[in-house]
Amino acid sequence: MNDQTSREALLVLLLDGKACQNWLLVQETTTIGRREDNDVVIPDRWVSRYHAEVRREGTRYVIQDLGSKNGLFVNGKLATGPVGLEDGDQIQIAPRYQLVFADSEATAPLFEGTGCVLIDEDARRVWVQGHELEPALSSAQFDLLKALTSDPGRVFSRDELIAIGWPDADPSGISRDALDSLIRRLRKRLMSAEPSHRYIHAVRGHGFKFEQP
Repeated sequence: MNDQTSREALLVLLLDGKACQNWLLVQETTTIGRREDNDVVIPDRWVSRYHAEVRREGTRYVIQDLGSKNGLFVNGKLATGPVGLEDGDQIQIAPRYQLVFADSEATAPLFEGTGCVLIDEDARRVWVQGHELEPALSSAQFDLLKALTSDPGRVFSRDELIAIGWPDADPSGISRDALDSLIRRLRKRLMSAEPSHRYIHAVRGHGFKFEQP
């Protein structure tokens, strides 16, 4: 790895195989974890509060586990100590999330993509394209989004979504218009952060589905 590659190295976050976000490795040490004070924050219960760190050592980068609960895997192998990173190396820290170490002049263009939706189920927070939605989603909006994103591409029936959005109500008392209105408001919140993608699609006669960019 040459000096120019080292200076321009970055981490690319993939969710279910799709690029969501990237971080330039401009610091001597870059921390990865679930807590907000990490440089790379991944809001997933599989990710430890301080999961791993990437260090720049001369003209190369190494990654090391910080005593995480579920381990750190580089190219499918458990990292039991510092591991030197090469362009295109795959870093697994959670079932749905993967980081790729990239040289911006080589690998990075292969991972173009924006608008990915990340959800912290415990804190009930949502990020779109790396930006947190503020103010927070309503309880019904969050529950619908969590369900839809749990299985992207799957069509959820209206009855399913009514049961999720209004868990304590009599389903017969929730109108079609009420669900449509809730979906519209949720879609609008998501598109406020990434206007070029619709995210939630109606499937005529069936229900709704979620699609990452």
